Amino acid sequence: MRSRFLIPTAIWAAFAALSAAGCTPVGDGTGAAQGLLWLHGCDEGNDVGTIDAPEVFDLQPTFFVGEPIGDISGGPPQNRLIIRIQRNGNAIQINDTLYVDIPNSFEVARCLRGRTVAGVPDWDTGTGSIDPMITPSWCDPAGPAGVPRIHLFPFGPVRMSLTPLGTCHQTAVGPTVVAITGVAKDGWIDFLDFGFPVQTDVAPELRDEVNNKFQVAYDDRLHANFQAVLEDDRVVTAMYSLRLPPPPNIGGTLDGFFDFYLRRGRSGQTFP
Repeated sequence: MRSRFLIPTAIWAAFAALSAAGCTPVGDGTGAAQGLLWLHGCDEGNDVGTIDAPEVFDLQPTFFVGEPIGDISGGPPQNRLIIRIQRNGNAIQINDTLYVDIPNSFEVARCLRGRTVAGVPDWDTGTGSIDPMITPSWCDPAGPAGVPRIHLFPFGPVRMSLTPLGTCHQTAVGPTVVAITGVAKDGWIDFLDFGFPVQTDVAPELRDEVNNKFQVAYDDRLHANFQAVLEDDRVVTAMYSLRLPPPPNIGGTLDGFFDFYLRRGRSGQTFP
């Protein structure tokens, strides 16, 4: 069984922090992710906390990589960006990994640019969610950090998930590693840098239009603060599919940040 939010192992284009003194090793960066978490169903009795008494979880990330995926479908471009924030540089099958998945970088860039035309926002003002019970727009232009705040939804423009395979995993017949994955059913992320100037010092009516082919490029900076409320991926998927959800195996909250520069790895390099 594979979680729909778990990113499969592949050949990754890797990125790392780039300092003023020169290039730093692939995966370098700074960040944090900690909060109260509970995990059930782990092999070897490695469960963490309970629903009523979650325990402190600290990812202590030391490895920051990602992958921009260019859209070559021929229609309106939807360039995807996937970010991985890992405890260490080991393979994801034995690692605790926080994913940030952005299916359409252009839409996020338009939100962050905050441009208006005749007083009307030029970004998508929908909820970003297929859940009719969620009413706030995914893009709040009046974020408290001085930049637009993006709300996290399971199928929204910015998606976050935690796969703690280093701390907790299940082994099925095969053996096959089965991911226990928590997805952000609520929360927010504030991008302080998204690879381009957000123009907060310019009136919204005078801001430049974002090119619909926008994609975060190599050597661009990614810097964000976030807060996520996690729910079991299987539960969220069942609810959105109008099925009876199974008992959850993971839940809790995470607060943190990441800050690194995207940088191309060696050609053909396979990253964990």
